[in-house]
Amino acid sequence: MEQVEQQHSTPAERRSGRRHSAVLLLGKVCGDHPGVCLVHNISASGLMARFVDVPAVGDPICIEVRGLPPLAGTVRWVKGQKAGIQFDSAQPYERIFSHENEDGTIPRPPRFPIALNADVRLGDRKFTAAMIDISAGGAKLEGDGAIQPGLAGHIVVRPLGTAIPGTICWVKDGRFGFRFVSPLRMETLAAIVALR
Repeated sequence: MEQVEQQHSTPAERRSGRRHSAVLLLGKVCGDHPGVCLVHNISASGLMARFVDVPAVGDPICIEVRGLPPLAGTVRWVKGQKAGIQFDSAQPYERIFSHENEDGTIPRPPRFPIALNADVRLGDRKFTAAMIDISAGGAKLEGDGAIQPGLAGHIVVRPLGTAIPGTICWVKDGRFGFRFVSPLRMETLAAIVALR
């Protein structure tokens, strides 16, 4: 029994470098079938996250979070839905706190490409649009008709059926951005991504 307790405490003892607790960033698990995770803390050498699809110890993994390129690493420990990831190389994790990228663009949460239909309701107008991608904070859609930035309403992702309130934030070439009123929960985003 004592040996088991020592094994569980070893990953925490091996941590080095400054870590930030309660970061709570939604991340994208890269790969052929992208997944969703919630990053709880991060340092130059690794991160700890809660996963919908929990990886196994020793698995190679790649995670994308706002402000950083995809982070390659290895799963070093798993406890319930949480796992500790050690990066393959040191990362400039401070960038997740920046309001602007080096090229002047604004850091965005990871986007998940999808091909789903959504029912869009803007005031008394209702139509169907194709969803092109989604993130925790919004979605890119394509649809016909006169759509203007600033219109408020909601979208219902088929076949999930949950209404997500938001606002049209941009329109260009038949496509438009829909910013959610509040970020999606990890489980909701994961459910939508799984439908893709």
